Amino acid sequence: MVVGYRVFLVEQNSNAMISNIIKFKEDIISGEADSDIFHIAFGVDEAFIKPAGVNIHSIVANNQIQFFHFHLLITHIKDFDLNRLKQIPEKNCTITLYWFDEEIFKSFQEKDELPISMYYRLLAPEILKDITDKVLYLDADMLCLSEISKLKGIEFGTNVVCAVHDDCVDKGHIKSLNLNTGSLYFNSGMLFINIPLWISNNVFDRFLAKIEQRNYLFPDQDVLNIILQGSVIYLPKEFNFFSSQINDFEKNIVFLHFAGTPKPWKSWCKNADFYLEFYRRSPWKDIPIELPVTYKQSKMYSKKLLSDKNYIAGFSWYVKYLIGKFIH
Repeated sequence: MVVGYRVFLVEQNSNAMISNIIKFKEDIISGEADSDIFHIAFGVDEAFIKPAGVNIHSIVANNQIQFFHFHLLITHIKDFDLNRLKQIPEKNCTITLYWFDEEIFKSFQEKDELPISMYYRLLAPEILKDITDKVLYLDADMLCLSEISKLKGIEFGTNVVCAVHDDCVDKGHIKSLNLNTGSLYFNSGMLFINIPLWISNNVFDRFLAKIEQRNYLFPDQDVLNIILQGSVIYLPKEFNFFSSQINDFEKNIVFLHFAGTPKPWKSWCKNADFYLEFYRRSPWKDIPIELPVTYKQSKMYSKKLLSDKNYIAGFSWYVKYLIGKFIH
């Protein structure tokens, strides 16, 4: 049933059916906008509402003279998180929630750490095409550490997106995608999108067709790299800097990306200091970060505590790891 539904969509023009996917939308924060509005979109499932909120908090905090319109594409949200989102200061932002029907993505490829919500980003340009010509899509597991003003002056020309080269993906995997010679591979966690060209190049429809053709290691990212090759402006690393490379920390990082696992809202995550700094000033500040629930997580948390010279707690969690491993 779902596959048939998707094939039906591929055969249609996306302009004719996107409106049927959106159930309703709501402005939960309405700041007083000026004429200079920067549009940012997130596509998140229920588990990533809080990280998206912390990300929004970091953007607003580091860009206080810029007005933002945040667009959150969601399928569900807890009342608790909705109320916390409403506590984000509205001085320089509007936040709009879009509830949509995820049936279109139900049979798409999923991975252990890449849930179906990875495809939500595809809807952002389609939904916002009558609102703005440009939108910045961000993964929820990112933080803004400085001003984003450099993005405002970018001239797209004939390019569809701006993105950052992903130098952490295995070269063998990239080769398997049969990209054109000289094409770089980008990370899809930060995409500055030229909406008119996204629409005219039928990116959404082409994605729906391409995702069916094979199994992909990074489904949304791989397919976007195939479709958009030759139509990408590559930005400096500072616009999508991986936290795993924090030892090579560069000044003027704009977006810090906590790609992979564990995430910084897990107590056993290393290099989480930047995230915790903003988390503790966000509307979720009174909610403790997550503690280990498995013995493997207990071991990682123990190592982190010991490396931080918190020896008593570190040994305590190591004992919990040993007990959990024995029981398991």
